Amino acid sequence: MEKYVKIKKLGEGSYGIVYEALNKLTGEVVAIKKLKRKCTLEEECKNLIEVKALRRIKHPNIVKLKEINGENGNGNVFLVFECMECSLYDRLKNIRMVSFSESEIKSLCFQLFQGLAHMHGNGYFHRDLKPDNLLLSKDHGIIKIADLGQARETDGEPPYTDYVTTRRYRAPEVFLRSSVHDPAVDMWAMGAIMAELFTRQPLFKGDNGGEVLYNICSVIGSPTESKWKLGLQLAVNMNYQFPDLPGVPLASLLPSASSEALCLIATLLSWNPCLRPTAMEALEHPFFDDVTPPIHVNKDLPWKRALLKPARSSKI
Repeated sequence: MEKYVKIKKLGEGSYGIVYEALNKLTGEVVAIKKLKRKCTLEEECKNLIEVKALRRIKHPNIVKLKEINGENGNGNVFLVFECMECSLYDRLKNIRMVSFSESEIKSLCFQLFQGLAHMHGNGYFHRDLKPDNLLLSKDHGIIKIADLGQARETDGEPPYTDYVTTRRYRAPEVFLRSSVHDPAVDMWAMGAIMAELFTRQPLFKGDNGGEVLYNICSVIGSPTESKWKLGLQLAVNMNYQFPDLPGVPLASLLPSASSEALCLIATLLSWNPCLRPTAMEALEHPFFDDVTPPIHVNKDLPWKRALLKPARSSKI
């Protein structure tokens, strides 16, 4: 790592510490993630889920892994990424920045669904989508999915870890410790993120799982046998009693959102994972009929299909 000079610490998560750094040879500014996990062998490093996923799924709306660097002898592993300007969380919490317009929200969410469609289509789901893990370009026109440390393969063997996704964006089936979950958990998170883009406030707050589930019920109404029979069974299995709440119209919480936006968010926030749209289906929603492509898209190609083709890559 001698060719890099650390500039500043950008953040720290469960799996690593991220620094902004300068490549002394090229002058390029990059983001370097020092993994907390040690790897003594090169093959062990290549088999880390984040490394496997990023080497396979290359897409304009997924952060680019530029280099894998291990320090012989001490087991340290460094992942070198392209450097983005800030996270969506930083942007939402910056009181000096004006709120996103619906056209901006439309463009950002469409890009995210493009990235997720590619990710899911290539055999992975993220499991930790939240504003902190969504990175914006300098002019805030481009957004990319980052931090795949908790990603899983879609055909992976259960049971899955029940602690995935920050509480405010965690799908109900994860709270209820379902032994199996799938890309639908990413779609729930996208519903919560979309709502937050309109208000700059999390839709489902809470200091623990019970509080968040209560707030979910207060917004979308408690689940019933017809809405999500399996969820009620999961709740019984863990001795959880859903509160009896009717919910409220989403329009009352998101007054600036269009009817098309409200419709998409409501569908993404379905109790039953099977009723949430896939990323591909979300891209076809009427909310995106007049979406404006960001600068990185070849406007000569059909916009809604331009970024959906899976990348060719060899398996690890």
